[in-house]
Amino acid sequence: MKSLEQLDSWITSKLRTWSGKIAGGPHPPELLEIRRDILNEIRDRIEWHGDGKQVFPFNGITIQLAGESAERRALLEGVLGNGREWEETIASLLKEAGCRVPAGLRVTVSAVEEPASSERAIRRPFHIEFATRKPEQESQAARLVRPSVKLTVVRGEADSSEYQLDSERINLGRLKEVTSDRDGLRRRNHVAFAETETTVSREHAYIQYDIAAGRFRLYDCTSQRGTRVFRDGRRFDVPNGPARGFQLRPGDEIHLGDARVRFETGLSDQP
Repeated sequence: MKSLEQLDSWITSKLRTWSGKIAGGPHPPELLEIRRDILNEIRDRIEWHGDGKQVFPFNGITIQLAGESAERRALLEGVLGNGREWEETIASLLKEAGCRVPAGLRVTVSAVEEPASSERAIRRPFHIEFATRKPEQESQAARLVRPSVKLTVVRGEADSSEYQLDSERINLGRLKEVTSDRDGLRRRNHVAFAETETTVSREHAYIQYDIAAGRFRLYDCTSQRGTRVFRDGRRFDVPNGPARGFQLRPGDEIHLGDARVRFETGLSDQP
């Protein structure tokens, strides 16, 4: 059985490794602190029994990252928002504590709007919810949450002409990695257009699955040239920012500036 001090040392080592793996230069110390605080809260949910056994009674974890602006939320999701990476890290933490990893462990990460002056944002820029689900229900939910997506580049130069993706969130933009001198790595684009495609913003748009509606939605990241969808000869403008988005159907053609991408999935095209 590992002590809390030993687990703290393990978390510190994990943070050092994580920081070294992320490309794009140095990152604000606050991002490491957010990651540390999240891991500490998960560690504190381990139940330490007197017989020397440890139990983590949850297999569903929802992490909400609070950001006051679209730019801030994009940074948080780009650097801290990989649900699968969190699943691996949390599983490693539980094993380090001598605790069995719950069957069907699933972590969902998203960024939500939160004013910087709000009490919650001042106290800490994230919120965690824990849940316990039956493994068979969790496996079914995982299949529903992340159906595969096929994206084909119709116009514009990208690092690939076709993409098969099953990520929670699919980023579309210019360059594979978006960095800045102040923040380091801001996000990675799954569909990455060439530097010469100047009508495509570096953080142009993203696709995310809407669990409640059972549909994919397209969001514009306040891009300079805007995001549009062409369907059955009609044009639809995607609202700016992450508040609303636009529901996609198979066969839709997504326009990112002058670049174009065709969206396909196995879902029905009925509304």
